[in-house]
Amino acid sequence: MTDFSVHLEQAPGCDIATPRGDLDVFSSGRLRSVVFDPTACAQGVLVVDLSDVTFIDSTGLGVLVATRRWTRSRSAELVLVVRPGTVVARVLTIAGLDAVFTTVPSRDEALSAVDRPALAGH
Repeated sequence: MTDFSVHLEQAPGCDIATPRGDLDVFSSGRLRSVVFDPTACAQGVLVVDLSDVTFIDSTGLGVLVATRRWTRSRSAELVLVVRPGTVVARVLTIAGLDAVFTTVPSRDEALSAVDRPALAGH
C-alpha cells in the first residue's frame, strides 16, 4: 500500500481532482468524499487526473463509475485523464470501461475539452 492523497483545484469551467498513489479499497473513500462534495466540485466539468495513480482495483473503478453517475445527475461532465500504457489504462480496457468514460491522455487536453460545446467520447 502506498501513501494516497487527493488534490483538488479549480480551473476556468472545471474542477480538477488529482489522486496520487494506489486507488483501492483502502483509499477510494477519500477520492469519493472529494468528488461527491457539491460545494467543492460545483462546476460543469469534473476532471479526474489519474496520471499519478499507481494501482487501481475494483473498488477504485466503482468510485469512478459512481462519479460518472453523480456528475450526470447534476448535468455535469466527467473527463478522466488516463495516460496510454499505464496500469489504469490497462485496467479500464480490461473492464470495458474505456468505452464508457470520456478519457484524454493529458491534463492539457482535458482543459482544452472544457472549451468545447460538447465533450467527445463516451
